[in-house]
Amino acid sequence: MGIFVDEIAFLKKAVLKFTKKETEETIHRAKLACKNTFIFTHPWDMERCEEEVFFPESIDWTYCFNGDEEWAFMLNRQRYLAEIGMAYVVEENEEYVIHWKRIFNEWIEANKDKTIRLYTYRKIDAGIRVTNWLKGFQYIKQSPLWTESDSNLFLQQLKEHGEFLYRSFTAFDFQSNWGFLELNGLIQTAFLMDEETKKKWIDEGLQRIEKMIPLQIYNDGYQKEQSPMYHHEVLHCLVEISLILQKNDIKVPSFITDAVIRMYTATYKLMKPNRHQPMLGDSDDTDLREIFAIGAVLLNRTDLRAFTKEQYIYDMLWYFGEKGLHKFQALQQIEPTFASTNLKDSGVTLFRNGWGQEDEYLLFDHGIMGQVNKGHGHDDTLHIELMAGGREFLMDGGRYTYCETEERRYFKEANRHNTITVDGLSASEYINTWEWKNAARPVNQFYRIEEKYQYAEAGHTGYWRLISPVHVTRKIIYLPTEYWFVLDIFESRGVHSYEQHFHFPEHTPVKWTEYGELATMYQSGANLRIIPLNISDKDDVIIKDGKLSRHYNKICSAPSAFVQYKEKDSFAAPFLMIATAKKKEVKVRKRSVSHLNGAIKKDSEAIAYEIIINGNKDILVFSLTGADSLLVDGFQLCGETVIITEQNDNGFEVYNVKS
Repeated sequence: MGIFVDEIAFLKKAVLKFTKKETEETIHRAKLACKNTFIFTHPWDMERCEEEVFFPESIDWTYCFNGDEEWAFMLNRQRYLAEIGMAYVVEENEEYVIHWKRIFNEWIEANKDKTIRLYTYRKIDAGIRVTNWLKGFQYIKQSPLWTESDSNLFLQQLKEHGEFLYRSFTAFDFQSNWGFLELNGLIQTAFLMDEETKKKWIDEGLQRIEKMIPLQIYNDGYQKEQSPMYHHEVLHCLVEISLILQKNDIKVPSFITDAVIRMYTATYKLMKPNRHQPMLGDSDDTDLREIFAIGAVLLNRTDLRAFTKEQYIYDMLWYFGEKGLHKFQALQQIEPTFASTNLKDSGVTLFRNGWGQEDEYLLFDHGIMGQVNKGHGHDDTLHIELMAGGREFLMDGGRYTYCETEERRYFKEANRHNTITVDGLSASEYINTWEWKNAARPVNQFYRIEEKYQYAEAGHTGYWRLISPVHVTRKIIYLPTEYWFVLDIFESRGVHSYEQHFHFPEHTPVKWTEYGELATMYQSGANLRIIPLNISDKDDVIIKDGKLSRHYNKICSAPSAFVQYKEKDSFAAPFLMIATAKKKEVKVRKRSVSHLNGAIKKDSEAIAYEIIINGNKDILVFSLTGADSLLVDGFQLCGETVIITEQNDNGFEVYNVKS
């Protein structure tokens, strides 16, 4: 039994009724492939390309569009063979069968020349390819044009692929997404083999997965390469492995089910309010609702069901059929009981005031760059992303390409992330598209999630390498529906320039106002105000055109800004962020901090800011030398980070955020 259901009449009717757009896109790509024309526009194509490439005669399986070998790899993964099979179900046109067989046979004939296999037969591509073959084969084989000799050739190729995947597994694969993509192919292929081979491949595949899961997946559910794109590729593999086992009446091992549960939970914790994944690491701006629909049905999870709708069930219909549709429709939609949260092992804190698409969202990335070779990692430690009122304000820049180009370096280095830099240098040293030197390590990570406030902080080692080293720390206080207060601390005995970077989506109107605010200027809806609180006349605020890549192979202009603090030694650079559709009256003033004996503390020892928004007052107090006893505005305090909040007619409440 294959991974897809055999409910032909139901599928034809259901996909056109519920998911007409996705069905039309699948048929469009399938028809192009039948004409030897290829595009890679499926939402989860790892290296997308919207530009059509046509081969007038035979297909060149080593062709690298724009010199990018990733295009050749995508060509050889052959998702279009799965989609030709799906198009055959919907349109019942035998031309699809003719071209499926032609492309399949042409690929086999070309690969008799083993010198092309550097492009056509990598392990990862072989694993992906057989899963696509099997999806298409499940429907194409039902055609009267499919012969016994076609089946024999197909099974021969499956066996060759399976033997290759079985014997070529390495230590690297145990800690890379490659391993899961290879094993998904191996295990699905096993079910068409003889009983002895089937058992051997499934048993070995599951043993490898059991070893891989703790090596690759944190306890908090995030995949250790720290890239949502590849987190979801691994999750996809584990879901398909679960399904193929279930459909063949084999109990799914608990280590797989547990990993799938944890990974789905990490997915919705990371999810932006618009239901897309953040573009951390090598990730695209991809909608998550299709995979939530699959997870909701697979795991009976009402929380996943809450984040998706019927128009996002295209893949779910092919996996689960009519029973899956009824199950999806019957599931309650219950959002998680928490909002802000922390992925402790991964080092990502998420601040929210709810799960709605208009709610506030700030992602604070303070984890490591990524395990194994850090190839998919970007230099984004202390990076933040922000959405509010249904609008993206601060966001990651994406990836654009894997080629060794200026753009690849631009999108990977720290300057292209909403983080801080010293002397304009990236925190980690870029070597090439897949390698880093002296990768910044996070230190002193701390977070606290309370009903009234949320807090997180971290530093990193990136600038310890300088002749006059600098230790950087970012602290964030979030008061839901009110503001985010960010304190960047630079500790050094030398003199440096320090930069805070802010990157906005394309078409964002951004201005440095006469009030000393970096502000978006939309005519309606929410706007963001970023207010630097320790900027002098010597310092600069620069707004310029930057670059944004929401999808691989796509790039556009987008505004970027940075605040540069010049000729500083140790220095604290706080800023306040407010996002609202209504204008708020904001007053901020610095308050003195004293020793218990009344002596005023230096700014290098402690700072405090009074924030008044629409008449409501808070005082935020930070000891920069560790926990200490302090006097501020008549309050005697003890701790490292303290919030004093006015409680209307009930006086003040003091929150000891970090003791």
